[in-house]
Amino acid sequence: MLELAHALTSLKENTSELLQRKKQLQQLNRWFDIALNNMGRGLSMFDGAQRLIVCNKLYRSIYNLPPRLTRPGTCLASIVRFHVKRDNGQDDPQEIERQCAWIRAHIAKLARGETFTYTQHLKDGKTVQVTNQPLPGGGWVDIQEDITERRKAEEKITWLAHHDPLTSAANRVYFSRELENALGHLRPGAGFAVHWIDLDKFKEINDRLGHPVGDALLKSVVASLRKTVRGDDLVARLGGDEFAVIQAGAKTPREAEKLTKRLLTAIRTPRNVLGHEITIGASIGVVLAPRNGTSADELMKNVDVALYAAKAAGRGTFAHFEHEKAA
Repeated sequence: MLELAHALTSLKENTSELLQRKKQLQQLNRWFDIALNNMGRGLSMFDGAQRLIVCNKLYRSIYNLPPRLTRPGTCLASIVRFHVKRDNGQDDPQEIERQCAWIRAHIAKLARGETFTYTQHLKDGKTVQVTNQPLPGGGWVDIQEDITERRKAEEKITWLAHHDPLTSAANRVYFSRELENALGHLRPGAGFAVHWIDLDKFKEINDRLGHPVGDALLKSVVASLRKTVRGDDLVARLGGDEFAVIQAGAKTPREAEKLTKRLLTAIRTPRNVLGHEITIGASIGVVLAPRNGTSADELMKNVDVALYAAKAAGRGTFAHFEHEKAA
């Protein structure tokens, strides 16, 4: 009887301990779920048979996966197939074979113990950086980071480094780089023109009507210049009311002059700017490369001389650089 009592007591203690451990395990699982689903990145884990072990809410959200494809045991191929079919509408045998080839290459890298990262551009506009890390004994962990806003910020910084924020035209830095590139890639017998544009009496309009009107006028002028040039020409704002155009392929003064006249006409066209009817003119200096210079410094020096000549002629006109007059 005493032995039975001891056995019952021991059973009770063991049962209590098991229940306590179960509660602890349940608590640990709750903490794990909380941690997993509050990560700032998506996470998915696959076993050596390419089947899903676990994933968090952000992973499901990034790829907008249905619940049936986020259950443990789901095959990676099924997830990939669903994603491609939804985004591209492709689900033919050739496409499925391409997906299988991608998975094989993916697994081969992991089998070599490689940790690697690649970027995905999803159809909904998201940019996702995925890092794959192999696990001991097979399988791997994927970490998905939504870098959409970071990439947009990086692209904006890069854009601002090369563009005028007011008019969206190329800025002086980008203009200088493109001028150097044009000279560096100039083939024998080829050429291009540089048109240096200075608006006439812009300061008077800006002072009289205010900076908002002045800014809007500058944007309107750039829009007119862009409509006038060809697709491979470059329009740049160099600061204030100064602009430049690199005219690709212009080899003769006549070819350059045709565009110069169109630019003057486009600028002179009366325009409504924030309720004000404004007509503004411009003076333009023109040089040809390599005829008027074989370096950026030489071209810019000579086009400045040509612009000065246009202004001296009474403004509202243009002038080509002439060696005789510059001497």
